[in-house]
Amino acid sequence: MKKERDITIDILKTVGILMIILAHTNPPNIIFQIRNFDVSLLIIISAMLGAYSYNKYKSDFKYFIKRIIRLILPVWIFLTILFILLYFFKICTLDISIPNIKTIIDSYLLLDGIGYVWIIRVYVLCAIGLLILLKMKKKIKPSILKILLVLIYVIYEILFYFIGNNNFFMKYIIYYMIPYGLICTYIGLELKKMTNKQILTFSAILIIIFMILSIYFFIMQKQFVLTNNYKYPPRIYYLSYSIGISLLLYYIIGRKNILNIKEKLDIKIIKFISEHSMWIYLWHIFFILLINKLSININFIIKYIIYVSGGLLMTYLQIKFVEKL
Repeated sequence: MKKERDITIDILKTVGILMIILAHTNPPNIIFQIRNFDVSLLIIISAMLGAYSYNKYKSDFKYFIKRIIRLILPVWIFLTILFILLYFFKICTLDISIPNIKTIIDSYLLLDGIGYVWIIRVYVLCAIGLLILLKMKKKIKPSILKILLVLIYVIYEILFYFIGNNNFFMKYIIYYMIPYGLICTYIGLELKKMTNKQILTFSAILIIIFMILSIYFFIMQKQFVLTNNYKYPPRIYYLSYSIGISLLLYYIIGRKNILNIKEKLDIKIIKFISEHSMWIYLWHIFFILLINKLSININFIIKYIIYVSGGLLMTYLQIKFVEKL
């Protein structure tokens, strides 16, 4: 029997991807801050989906390889098309510079590169984290596992304090593996089992932590400090806000309440964005680079319309092209 599609996942994935795209328009600080829960939300949702898809495979290796192919192959295809398009625009005498070799290689390796593709590296780390957590859940009692994860996170904060971002392995792997691959992924694995009270309590605790830290930073720096300043890599100030808001959104959208958002947003466009979120995200990068290279100075709302509609249009045309083939 085919599993019924969960519109909650579709809505949350759509919210997450639209908020990430919004961040790339350089909106005013207040808007930038409000939407700064997107990555944690998408990682949590990815873990929820990953736990379901994992059960369809007979081995960890098959699951991991399938997951890696689904993550990396579209990015490599897109990057190849992107660099060809940029070269084409260059020879058409448009004032567009082509990325150097190091930038191109770093992009394919999901490092800094052209930017924007780092999140795919995070998804890869979360796929590894999911396998680790599923093994741990079989061998360690739930209460002990939670304490262990908290200790691992505390060690991560201490490591960052003393080592910083100077070590390549720590900068690109460990500092994203622990908060996203273990903490956010574990929350995603457990979320459906949590009661409404547990979700709201956990969310409230995290938001209170964020508020306390924001007051502390305000006193120290005489201004509100954006959580984005503590996102690369993710630290407690960013995570407390992003996970707290993500849990609150899950409760509002995914659980029964007076709003009934699920029923109101059960529409085709939401399902389309959710199903093709990867390609919509990738194609919006093309429009970012194009506007940046052409040095077009436009309002962030216009940029947002261009990025979202451009990503949707290119994804739709791509789907139709593949269908023709």
